[in-house]
Amino acid sequence: MPFGDVRELAISVLDSLREGGYLQEAFGYECVDAGDVTVTLGPDRAAYFLRTIRRRNIWPYWHPDYSDIPDGSIIPDDHDDRMYWELWDADTLFDVLEVLHDLVSKPVDGRHHSHADCGWHYDTFDGPRGRQEYRDEMNGVLRLHDPPYEMNDQGEVIESGPVEFRPLLDAGLPEDTEPEVVRKVSEAVKLFQGRGASVEDRQRAVRDLADALELLRQDVKAALLPADERALYDIANNYAIRHLNRQQRVDYNRSTWLRWMFYVYLATIHAVLRVRESQREQE
Repeated sequence: MPFGDVRELAISVLDSLREGGYLQEAFGYECVDAGDVTVTLGPDRAAYFLRTIRRRNIWPYWHPDYSDIPDGSIIPDDHDDRMYWELWDADTLFDVLEVLHDLVSKPVDGRHHSHADCGWHYDTFDGPRGRQEYRDEMNGVLRLHDPPYEMNDQGEVIESGPVEFRPLLDAGLPEDTEPEVVRKVSEAVKLFQGRGASVEDRQRAVRDLADALELLRQDVKAALLPADERALYDIANNYAIRHLNRQQRVDYNRSTWLRWMFYVYLATIHAVLRVRESQREQE
């Protein structure tokens, strides 16, 4: 979907959660008797977003944008009063979604204020469950973006890999894997999936995986045919991945082939480590 449609759907999810009380613990609520009831964030909610993501015109996101009108001026009838959220670019939207992930909580118990149909005022919440539901709802929207995104368990918006590769991206390494290999693989996956990752970022991620393969060279020799082993290291050493000199091949579409290299290397690391693990269990 185009970004504008994805943004609209994300706001629809926020509206639904807000109406369901999922933001009451952090943002408080309006009461016909008590007025503005503040809780975690206090009375100036907008300041929280300015402080955490350095952005103005965030909260309340359904507020019309009058930023181009001088203070004290009369708002003209033909003014383009789009809501704050309608002006957000992708980075702003994703920043806001990440901040709200840490603030959302599922309402568990409270009281219904019937006077003037005021609504539910909650006082007991379940944070972990609320955040899980938030991620589930948002991921259904974020994966419609091109490229598809997803929100991980830490509430970070990352690029979602192809469906068939998601188990590979999420898979852990065997317990006896060398700490340096674990570190290299973890950093490579995080860097490669980072939203807005540049070609240089993805090249560095592939280089980290190539370095991990180098650390496992003896295991690679034992698990792969010689020609396959040579091909893996030839790509890393001669296609401007691990070295920069005049002999390097740079005449290829890096955006496409870096993705290919990344998944080939990551799959190879997992395969080699699992072959090694199986062999050790048989000894």
